[in-house]
Amino acid sequence: MKSIFLIGFMGAGKTTVGKFLAEKLRFTLIDTDSSIEIEQGKAISEIFKVDGELAFRDLEVQQLEKLKNSENSVISTGGGIILRSENCKILKETFSVYLKADFENIFKRIEEDNTRPLLLTDDPYNTAKDLFESRQDIYESFKYHISTDFKNPSEISDEIISLYKVHAQK
Repeated sequence: MKSIFLIGFMGAGKTTVGKFLAEKLRFTLIDTDSSIEIEQGKAISEIFKVDGELAFRDLEVQQLEKLKNSENSVISTGGGIILRSENCKILKETFSVYLKADFENIFKRIEEDNTRPLLLTDDPYNTAKDLFESRQDIYESFKYHISTDFKNPSEISDEIISLYKVHAQK
């Protein structure tokens, strides 16, 4: 079976939902950020610090190229993977689901997380809000959306599986 790609802003639930979804479908879970860290031998924050964001975005493109034709996997992507048009093209050719959440809920989930290099600023709230707003139109351009607000990962996984079955019949 074709793989399922999860997209959305940081803290939307991609990794958490991905774990539940992979387990329910007996698929392999692949996290693009973790895969990049393993291949590069360093944390995402270190890549940002040493090589810069553009280098990291190049690594995301390479990672997605490797995964685009994968089967029987749930692929949890980084929140900024949609910033490159070549990634959007690939993701729109696969079964991708945008995990959508209200910004306030997202910020509650990520405010204590010091591993997110884009939020290591004097004002992480407004930095995150600006990033969130700047990416919304791109996320919204994807066909499938599921809200993660006030739902548990199991419920969200069930919604994705329902969409996946309908999509597979087309």
